[in-house]
Amino acid sequence: MKGSDVLLELLLSEGVRHVFGNPGTTELPLMNALSRASGEVRYMLGLQESVVVGMADGYAQATGRPALASLHAEAGLGNAMGNLTNARVAGTPLVVLAGQADQRHLVGDPLLAGDLTRLAGPVAKWAHEVRRVEDLAPIIRRAFHDAAAAPTGPVFVSVPVDVLDQEDAREAALRLPPVSQVRQTPHAAAIGELATLVLDTEPPELAIVVTDEVAQQSAVGEATALAEALGARVYGSSLHASTVFPTTHPLWAGQLGLSAAEIRQTLQAFRRVLVLGGRPFLAYGYTPGPVIPPHVEMLQITLDLHQLGRSFPTRLGLAGHLRTTLAELTTTLGQCGNSRPARAAIEELDAVHRRARERQEEAALHVYGDRPTPAVAAVHALLHALPADITVVDESMTCDEHVRAFHRVTRAGRYFAARGGGLGWGMPAALGISLGHGREPVLCVVGDGSAMYSPQALWSAAHEGLPVLFAVMNNSQYLMLKRGLTRRYGDAVVPVGMDVDRPPVDFVALARSMGVRAERIESAADIPAAAQAAWDSGQPCLLDLPIAA
Repeated sequence: MKGSDVLLELLLSEGVRHVFGNPGTTELPLMNALSRASGEVRYMLGLQESVVVGMADGYAQATGRPALASLHAEAGLGNAMGNLTNARVAGTPLVVLAGQADQRHLVGDPLLAGDLTRLAGPVAKWAHEVRRVEDLAPIIRRAFHDAAAAPTGPVFVSVPVDVLDQEDAREAALRLPPVSQVRQTPHAAAIGELATLVLDTEPPELAIVVTDEVAQQSAVGEATALAEALGARVYGSSLHASTVFPTTHPLWAGQLGLSAAEIRQTLQAFRRVLVLGGRPFLAYGYTPGPVIPPHVEMLQITLDLHQLGRSFPTRLGLAGHLRTTLAELTTTLGQCGNSRPARAAIEELDAVHRRARERQEEAALHVYGDRPTPAVAAVHALLHALPADITVVDESMTCDEHVRAFHRVTRAGRYFAARGGGLGWGMPAALGISLGHGREPVLCVVGDGSAMYSPQALWSAAHEGLPVLFAVMNNSQYLMLKRGLTRRYGDAVVPVGMDVDRPPVDFVALARSMGVRAERIESAADIPAAAQAAWDSGQPCLLDLPIAA
């Protein structure tokens, strides 16, 4: 028995059925073991390590379980760093393995060897290099444990090739530790005090802010029930990247702004704000002044003790798993509250939001005939052509506000976006999410600049036959940067290095070269038919959608 056999046994015992990777010489023992695995574990090939991590990230987010990414030595880890940064910020549970050179060879500074744990340190919860085959089992088991333990996140393990190739690893197999059985329970203390505080606040004076932690802990239903019990308006945290609340619900008030000034203006109308999760106010740009108005009292529930009351003064903070804690809080409210004010608030907000949605629809339809196609019209035509409640992966950048506005969802797990800010996540993540959802169709709305960070994902989509519709919102420029330049320095400044039009990228030819059906659609009126045909095909497809600046 070899070390690679022990690793394979560990992966199977952890429920791993897909290894996302790009192999090299230091991974050959693992590839040899996988070839003998009788189809129990499938190797998902990505043509570049950033794509590998993006696919694993999407799969982990879709399934809620740690995913395994296999990288090649120092260069492969370097290629993966951008999407590992996204995974760290998102708290995605990943176990990342990288092959290391034979330890007997390290004294000679061989090609591709390096200090892998030091390189991975900034993007990992924990980083370790296996030195003996006897340590392989406990270290890999610990990696899966730490990736899944709150707060979740990526864990890195460097595995020298000689550890995997070592013969007679029976002792390591005998020392295979059992899977830990850990259950999260709510923090029971102070539930009654929290219930008293929120019931003491009239519905128009109370807001709830939901973060991605709500989605990560499968608590969207519990958050919805709590909001309905209170009749409180619900805001998504700044740059939330998952389905944190049903967007068709009358209490949904949309995403908070991206600066301290915008967030402060929104919260100004309330007396108390209940935050569900950590890091709710992630400002994109700096503006002076506090995020929280002085008169607003903050309440918070999160499983991450490090984030409890860390970024803003908190009247009362509870540590606990959101799903169970919110269920207990809602039960307590039902025992001592009056539901009439809540029902009245919901009915009033329902009418307000219905009118707002109608205005959004009218604004999009009004510009369908414009050339080039306005972004709002392109996104509206795309999403309204497809079934309701579809899964959307959004890396559309300047079209993001339109995607969020027109993607009507009632179920959790139907919206995904990158949280770390690094580009190149969306296309490979869409593949992992489709796989994690049982090969369901996925719409990936991606900007043309973002698409060029990980175009190799198109090959993996074709290779696996995953039904992902890639909609490239193509304005042939870095429009977000141009807008930022103008805001900071005025209209007179001439943008440098922000145009991608000489030559323009031929996304149709690019996709077809990798086996993906593709076409260019220049009219908003023609988008619905093309999108519907691509969706119904059950195969990966790409639509190149030229849009106006």
